[in-house]
Amino acid sequence: MPHTRILGVAGLTAWLMVGLPVIIQGATVPGTMLRWAVAYILFGALFVADLARPRRSMMAMEVLCIVVMVLLLCDGFEGTLLVLIAMRLPSLMDRKRGLAWIVIQTLLLAGAVAFHWNGRSAWLLAPPYFGFQILAFFTFEILDREVRTNAQLRAMQDLVADGGRLAERLRIARELHDALGHHLTALTLNLEAALVRTEGAAHGDVEKAQALARTLLADVRSIVAEKNADDCLDLGRALRTLVADLPRPRVQLEVDQSLRVEDPEQGLVILRCVQEVVTNAARHSGAENLWITVRRTVDGFEVRARDDGRGRGGARDGFGLRGMRERIENAGGALTIESGTGRGFALTAFLPARSAP
Repeated sequence: MPHTRILGVAGLTAWLMVGLPVIIQGATVPGTMLRWAVAYILFGALFVADLARPRRSMMAMEVLCIVVMVLLLCDGFEGTLLVLIAMRLPSLMDRKRGLAWIVIQTLLLAGAVAFHWNGRSAWLLAPPYFGFQILAFFTFEILDREVRTNAQLRAMQDLVADGGRLAERLRIARELHDALGHHLTALTLNLEAALVRTEGAAHGDVEKAQALARTLLADVRSIVAEKNADDCLDLGRALRTLVADLPRPRVQLEVDQSLRVEDPEQGLVILRCVQEVVTNAARHSGAENLWITVRRTVDGFEVRARDDGRGRGGARDGFGLRGMRERIENAGGALTIESGTGRGFALTAFLPARSAP
Protein backbone atom coordinates (compact mmCIF):
# COMPACT_ATOMS: atom_id res chain seq x y z
CA MET A 1 0.00 0.00 0.00
CA PRO A 2 1.20 3.59 -0.59
CA HIS A 3 1.38 4.48 3.10
CA THR A 4 3.39 1.30 3.76
CA ARG A 5 6.00 2.34 1.22
CA ILE A 6 6.13 5.84 2.70
CA LEU A 7 6.52 4.40 6.20
CA GLY A 8 9.31 2.15 4.93
CA VAL A 9 11.30 5.00 3.40
CA ALA A 10 10.77 7.30 6.40
CA GLY A 11 11.52 4.52 8.86
CA LEU A 12 14.78 3.54 7.20
CA THR A 13 15.81 7.19 7.08
CA ALA A 14 15.14 7.54 10.82
CA TRP A 15 17.02 4.27 11.44
CA LEU A 16 20.07 5.57 9.58
CA MET A 17 20.00 8.91 11.41
CA VAL A 18 19.73 7.21 14.81
CA GLY A 19 22.80 5.11 14.12
CA LEU A 20 24.85 7.87 12.53
CA PRO A 21 26.11 9.51 15.80
CA VAL A 22 27.28 6.17 17.16
CA ILE A 23 28.98 5.30 13.87
CA ILE A 24 30.77 8.66 13.78
CA GLN A 25 31.83 8.55 17.44
CA GLY A 26 32.61 4.85 17.45
CA ALA A 27 33.62 2.88 20.54
CA THR A 28 36.89 2.38 22.37
CA VAL A 29 36.27 -1.36 22.59
CA PRO A 30 35.97 -2.96 19.10
CA GLY A 31 33.96 -5.89 20.44
CA THR A 32 31.32 -3.54 21.87
CA MET A 33 31.02 -1.74 18.55
CA LEU A 34 30.65 -5.05 16.73
CA ARG A 35 27.86 -6.23 19.01
CA TRP A 36 26.11 -2.89 18.67
CA ALA A 37 26.39 -3.08 14.88
CA VAL A 38 24.83 -6.55 14.87
CA ALA A 39 21.85 -5.34 16.93
CA TYR A 40 21.54 -2.19 14.80
CA ILE A 41 21.59 -4.01 11.46
CA LEU A 42 19.26 -6.72 12.76
CA PHE A 43 16.69 -4.08 13.72
CA GLY A 44 16.78 -2.60 10.21
CA ALA A 45 16.39 -6.04 8.62
CA LEU A 46 13.47 -6.94 10.89
CA PHE A 47 11.80 -3.60 10.21
CA VAL A 48 11.94 -4.10 6.44
CA ALA A 49 10.91 -7.77 6.58
CA ASP A 50 7.97 -7.05 8.87
CA LEU A 51 6.74 -3.81 7.29
CA ALA A 52 3.91 -5.05 5.08
CA ARG A 53 2.62 -7.76 7.46
CA PRO A 54 3.54 -6.87 11.05
CA ARG A 55 3.94 -9.77 13.46
CA ARG A 56 4.24 -9.56 17.22
CA SER A 57 7.18 -11.90 17.44
CA MET A 58 9.19 -9.84 14.96
CA MET A 59 8.33 -6.58 16.66
CA ALA A 60 9.31 -8.02 20.04
CA MET A 61 12.70 -8.87 18.54
CA GLU A 62 12.98 -5.28 17.29
CA VAL A 63 12.36 -4.01 20.83
CA LEU A 64 15.05 -6.38 22.10
CA CYS A 65 17.48 -5.02 19.51
CA ILE A 66 16.82 -1.48 20.71
CA VAL A 67 17.41 -2.47 24.33
CA VAL A 68 20.70 -4.14 23.39
CA MET A 69 21.79 -1.05 21.43
CA VAL A 70 21.07 1.19 24.43
CA LEU A 71 22.91 -1.09 26.84
CA LEU A 72 26.00 -1.19 24.60
CA LEU A 73 26.33 2.30 23.09
CA CYS A 74 23.51 4.69 23.96
CA ASP A 75 23.30 7.97 22.04
CA GLY A 76 19.89 9.04 23.44
CA PHE A 77 18.00 8.78 20.14
CA GLU A 78 17.05 5.08 20.23
CA GLY A 79 13.54 6.00 21.38
CA THR A 80 12.88 7.11 17.79
CA LEU A 81 13.00 3.47 16.78
CA LEU A 82 10.30 2.71 19.34
CA VAL A 83 8.12 5.27 17.54
CA LEU A 84 8.55 3.22 14.35
CA ILE A 85 7.19 0.20 16.20
CA ALA A 86 4.29 2.20 17.67
CA MET A 87 3.27 3.24 14.15
CA ARG A 88 2.59 -0.37 13.18
CA LEU A 89 0.78 -1.45 16.33
CA PRO A 90 -2.75 -0.31 15.23
CA SER A 91 -2.68 -2.78 12.33
CA LEU A 92 -1.64 -5.55 14.70
CA MET A 93 -3.80 -5.19 17.81
CA ASP A 94 -6.63 -3.21 19.38
CA ARG A 95 -6.15 0.04 21.26
CA LYS A 96 -5.93 -1.43 24.77
CA ARG A 97 -3.21 -3.93 23.89
CA GLY A 98 -1.39 -1.42 21.71
CA LEU A 99 -1.12 1.13 24.52
CA ALA A 100 0.01 -1.59 26.92
CA TRP A 101 2.74 -2.57 24.44
CA ILE A 102 3.90 1.06 24.25
CA VAL A 103 4.07 1.31 28.05
CA ILE A 104 6.13 -1.89 28.30
CA GLN A 105 8.65 -0.98 25.61
CA THR A 106 9.02 2.52 27.08
CA LEU A 107 9.78 1.03 30.50
CA LEU A 108 12.36 -1.24 28.88
CA LEU A 109 13.96 1.79 27.24
CA ALA A 110 14.03 3.66 30.56
CA GLY A 111 15.59 0.69 32.34
CA ALA A 112 18.27 0.31 29.68
CA VAL A 113 19.10 4.03 29.76
CA ALA A 114 19.26 3.98 33.57
CA PHE A 115 21.64 1.01 33.44
CA HIS A 116 23.85 2.58 30.77
CA TRP A 117 23.84 6.11 32.18
CA ASN A 118 21.75 6.89 35.27
CA GLY A 119 18.18 7.22 36.52
CA ARG A 120 18.06 10.96 35.84
CA SER A 121 18.81 10.38 32.14
CA ALA A 122 16.06 7.77 32.01
CA TRP A 123 13.54 10.23 33.47
CA LEU A 124 14.60 12.87 30.97
CA LEU A 125 14.43 10.63 27.86
CA ALA A 126 11.55 8.21 28.48
CA PRO A 127 8.57 10.63 28.85
CA PRO A 128 9.15 12.53 25.54
CA TYR A 129 9.56 9.30 23.59
CA PHE A 130 6.45 7.92 25.28
CA GLY A 131 4.51 10.96 24.05
CA PHE A 132 5.88 10.54 20.52
CA GLN A 133 4.80 6.89 20.53
CA ILE A 134 1.28 7.78 21.66
CA LEU A 135 1.00 10.36 18.90
CA ALA A 136 2.25 7.89 16.29
CA PHE A 137 -0.08 5.16 17.54
CA PHE A 138 -3.27 7.22 17.32
CA THR A 139 -2.26 8.77 14.00
CA PHE A 140 -1.78 5.39 12.38
CA GLU A 141 -4.88 4.01 14.09
CA ILE A 142 -6.87 6.65 12.24
CA LEU A 143 -5.04 5.83 9.02
CA ASP A 144 -5.69 2.11 9.47
CA ARG A 145 -9.39 2.81 10.04
CA GLU A 146 -9.49 4.98 6.92
CA VAL A 147 -7.93 2.22 4.83
CA ARG A 148 -10.59 -0.25 5.97
CA THR A 149 -13.40 2.27 5.53
CA ASN A 150 -12.26 3.11 1.99
CA ALA A 151 -12.18 -0.57 1.08
CA GLN A 152 -15.71 -1.00 2.42
CA LEU A 153 -16.93 2.07 0.51
CA ARG A 154 -15.38 0.85 -2.74
CA ALA A 155 -17.01 -2.54 -2.31
CA MET A 156 -20.37 -0.89 -1.58
CA GLN A 157 -19.99 1.34 -4.64
CA ASP A 158 -19.33 -1.70 -6.82
CA LEU A 159 -22.43 -3.42 -5.46
CA VAL A 160 -24.64 -0.33 -5.70
CA ALA A 161 -23.46 0.35 -9.25
CA ASP A 162 -24.28 -3.23 -10.23
CA GLY A 163 -27.66 -2.95 -8.53
CA GLY A 164 -28.49 0.27 -10.37
CA ARG A 165 -27.41 -1.20 -13.68
CA LEU A 166 -29.52 -4.31 -13.15
CA ALA A 167 -32.55 -2.27 -12.10
CA GLU A 168 -32.32 -0.14 -15.25
CA ARG A 169 -31.90 -3.14 -17.52
CA LEU A 170 -34.82 -4.85 -15.81
CA ARG A 171 -36.99 -1.79 -16.39
CA ILE A 172 -36.04 -1.69 -20.09
CA ALA A 173 -36.69 -5.42 -20.44
CA ARG A 174 -40.12 -5.07 -18.85
CA GLU A 175 -40.98 -2.12 -21.10
CA LEU A 176 -39.83 -4.09 -24.12
CA HIS A 177 -41.86 -7.10 -23.10
CA ASP A 178 -45.01 -5.13 -22.27
CA ALA A 179 -44.97 -2.84 -25.33
CA LEU A 180 -43.85 -5.22 -28.06
CA GLY A 181 -45.57 -8.17 -26.47
CA HIS A 182 -48.91 -6.38 -26.41
CA HIS A 183 -48.71 -5.23 -30.02
CA LEU A 184 -47.45 -8.57 -31.32
CA THR A 185 -50.22 -10.40 -29.49
CA ALA A 186 -52.79 -8.05 -31.04
CA LEU A 187 -51.21 -8.54 -34.47
CA THR A 188 -51.37 -12.32 -34.08
CA LEU A 189 -55.07 -12.19 -33.17
CA ASN A 190 -55.87 -9.91 -36.11
CA LEU A 191 -54.00 -12.17 -38.49
CA GLU A 192 -55.89 -15.13 -37.11
CA ALA A 193 -59.18 -13.35 -37.83
CA ALA A 194 -57.94 -12.43 -41.32
CA LEU A 195 -56.90 -16.02 -41.94
CA VAL A 196 -60.52 -17.14 -41.54
CA ARG A 197 -61.77 -14.60 -44.09
CA THR A 198 -59.21 -15.18 -46.83
CA GLU A 199 -58.86 -17.87 -49.47
CA GLY A 200 -56.41 -18.93 -52.14
CA ALA A 201 -52.97 -17.30 -52.39
CA ALA A 202 -53.90 -14.55 -49.90
CA HIS A 203 -54.77 -17.19 -47.34
CA GLY A 204 -51.26 -18.63 -47.55
CA ASP A 205 -49.67 -15.19 -47.23
CA VAL A 206 -51.73 -14.37 -44.15
CA GLU A 207 -50.84 -17.74 -42.64
CA LYS A 208 -47.12 -17.02 -43.15
CA ALA A 209 -47.50 -13.55 -41.58
CA GLN A 210 -49.25 -15.09 -38.57
CA ALA A 211 -46.46 -17.65 -38.13
CA LEU A 212 -43.84 -14.88 -38.32
CA ALA A 213 -45.72 -12.79 -35.73
CA ARG A 214 -45.89 -15.73 -33.34
CA THR A 215 -42.19 -16.47 -33.84
CA LEU A 216 -41.32 -12.82 -33.21
CA LEU A 217 -43.41 -12.78 -30.02
CA ALA A 218 -41.67 -15.95 -28.79
CA ASP A 219 -38.25 -14.44 -29.60
CA VAL A 220 -39.02 -11.27 -27.62
CA ARG A 221 -40.08 -13.29 -24.59
CA SER A 222 -37.00 -15.52 -24.89
CA ILE A 223 -34.61 -12.57 -25.17
CA VAL A 224 -36.15 -10.84 -22.15
CA ALA A 225 -36.02 -14.04 -20.07
CA GLU A 226 -32.42 -14.74 -21.07
CA LYS A 227 -31.35 -11.17 -20.30
CA ASN A 228 -32.95 -11.36 -16.85
CA ALA A 229 -31.14 -14.63 -16.18
CA ASP A 230 -27.77 -13.13 -17.17
CA ASP A 231 -28.20 -9.96 -15.10
CA CYS A 232 -26.58 -10.82 -11.79
CA LEU A 233 -24.53 -8.90 -9.25
CA ASP A 234 -20.76 -9.20 -9.54
CA LEU A 235 -20.46 -10.02 -5.85
CA GLY A 236 -17.04 -11.61 -6.28
CA ARG A 237 -15.53 -8.33 -7.46
CA ALA A 238 -17.04 -6.42 -4.53
CA LEU A 239 -15.71 -8.99 -2.06
CA ARG A 240 -12.22 -8.88 -3.54
CA THR A 241 -12.29 -5.08 -3.33
CA LEU A 242 -13.33 -5.34 0.32
CA VAL A 243 -10.38 -7.49 1.40
CA ALA A 244 -7.73 -6.01 -0.89
CA ASP A 245 -4.80 -4.10 0.64
CA LEU A 246 -5.77 -4.83 4.23
CA PRO A 247 -2.60 -4.93 6.36
CA ARG A 248 -3.91 -7.56 8.76
CA PRO A 249 -5.04 -10.28 8.87
CA ARG A 250 -3.92 -11.95 5.66
CA VAL A 251 -7.23 -12.74 3.96
CA GLN A 252 -7.51 -15.79 1.72
CA LEU A 253 -10.78 -15.37 -0.16
CA GLU A 254 -12.41 -18.12 -2.23
CA VAL A 255 -15.45 -17.13 -4.27
CA ASP A 256 -17.32 -19.79 -6.19
CA GLN A 257 -16.90 -19.22 -9.93
CA SER A 258 -20.58 -20.09 -10.42
CA LEU A 259 -21.71 -17.57 -7.80
CA ARG A 260 -24.74 -15.66 -9.12
CA VAL A 261 -26.71 -13.23 -6.98
CA GLU A 262 -29.88 -11.93 -8.61
CA ASP A 263 -31.22 -9.97 -5.66
CA PRO A 264 -29.24 -6.79 -4.78
CA GLU A 265 -30.50 -6.83 -1.17
CA GLN A 266 -29.26 -10.36 -0.71
CA GLY A 267 -25.89 -9.45 -2.19
CA LEU A 268 -25.67 -6.60 0.31
CA VAL A 269 -26.35 -8.98 3.20
CA ILE A 270 -23.51 -11.26 2.07
CA LEU A 271 -21.16 -8.30 1.65
CA ARG A 272 -22.02 -7.00 5.13
CA CYS A 273 -21.45 -10.44 6.59
CA VAL A 274 -17.95 -10.71 5.10
CA GLN A 275 -17.22 -7.12 6.13
CA GLU A 276 -18.07 -7.85 9.77
CA VAL A 277 -15.96 -11.04 9.72
CA VAL A 278 -12.93 -9.09 8.46
CA THR A 279 -13.46 -6.28 10.98
CA ASN A 280 -13.85 -8.72 13.86
CA ALA A 281 -10.68 -10.60 12.91
CA ALA A 282 -8.68 -7.38 12.58
CA ARG A 283 -9.82 -5.66 15.76
CA HIS A 284 -10.46 -8.41 18.27
CA SER A 285 -9.01 -11.79 17.33
CA GLY A 286 -5.33 -10.98 16.87
CA ALA A 287 -5.37 -13.37 13.91
CA GLU A 288 -2.59 -13.54 11.35
CA ASN A 289 -4.71 -15.36 8.74
CA LEU A 290 -8.37 -15.35 7.80
CA TRP A 291 -9.95 -17.84 5.42
CA ILE A 292 -13.29 -16.92 3.78
CA THR A 293 -15.30 -19.04 1.35
CA VAL A 294 -18.44 -17.81 -0.41
CA ARG A 295 -20.29 -20.34 -2.56
CA ARG A 296 -23.65 -21.13 -4.07
CA THR A 297 -25.44 -24.23 -2.75
CA VAL A 298 -28.46 -26.02 -4.16
CA ASP A 299 -30.93 -23.83 -2.29
CA GLY A 300 -29.00 -20.73 -1.29
CA PHE A 301 -25.68 -19.08 -0.47
CA GLU A 302 -23.13 -20.12 2.13
CA VAL A 303 -20.40 -18.03 3.76
CA ARG A 304 -17.73 -19.86 5.76
CA ALA A 305 -14.98 -18.04 7.64
CA ARG A 306 -12.32 -19.03 10.14
CA ASP A 307 -9.20 -17.41 11.56
CA ASP A 308 -6.16 -18.46 13.58
CA GLY A 309 -6.68 -15.88 16.32
CA ARG A 310 -7.04 -16.30 20.05
CA GLY A 311 -10.80 -16.97 19.90
CA ARG A 312 -13.20 -15.85 22.57
CA GLY A 313 -14.11 -17.19 25.95
CA GLY A 314 -17.56 -15.64 26.39
CA ALA A 315 -20.73 -16.99 24.86
CA ARG A 316 -22.32 -13.63 24.09
CA ASP A 317 -22.03 -11.98 20.69
CA GLY A 318 -20.59 -8.50 20.40
CA PHE A 319 -22.49 -5.63 18.85
CA GLY A 320 -21.21 -6.34 15.34
CA LEU A 321 -22.00 -10.05 15.48
CA ARG A 322 -25.47 -9.38 16.87
CA GLY A 323 -26.14 -7.02 13.99
CA MET A 324 -24.90 -9.63 11.51
CA ARG A 325 -27.08 -12.32 13.03
CA GLU A 326 -30.18 -10.10 12.90
CA ARG A 327 -29.50 -9.11 9.30
CA ILE A 328 -29.09 -12.73 8.20
CA GLU A 329 -32.10 -14.01 10.14
CA ASN A 330 -34.28 -11.19 8.78
CA ALA A 331 -33.32 -12.40 5.30
CA GLY A 332 -34.50 -15.91 6.22
CA GLY A 333 -31.05 -17.34 6.86
CA ALA A 334 -29.11 -18.75 9.80
CA LEU A 335 -25.77 -18.00 11.48
CA THR A 336 -23.57 -20.46 13.38
CA ILE A 337 -20.49 -19.43 15.38
CA GLU A 338 -17.83 -21.73 16.82
CA SER A 339 -15.08 -20.29 18.98
CA GLY A 340 -13.15 -20.81 22.17
CA THR A 341 -10.14 -19.40 23.94
CA GLY A 342 -7.05 -20.29 21.94
CA ARG A 343 -9.06 -22.11 19.24
CA GLY A 344 -9.67 -19.29 16.79
CA PHE A 345 -13.00 -18.15 15.44
CA ALA A 346 -15.22 -19.91 12.91
CA LEU A 347 -18.49 -18.80 11.34
CA THR A 348 -21.00 -20.28 8.92
CA ALA A 349 -23.81 -18.21 7.44
CA PHE A 350 -26.56 -19.47 5.14
CA LEU A 351 -28.99 -17.42 3.06
CA PRO A 352 -31.82 -19.01 1.04
CA ALA A 353 -31.73 -18.00 -2.61
CA ARG A 354 -34.44 -15.79 -4.01
CA SER A 355 -34.99 -13.98 -7.27
CA ALA A 356 -34.72 -10.27 -7.74
CA PRO A 357 -37.99 -8.39 -7.06
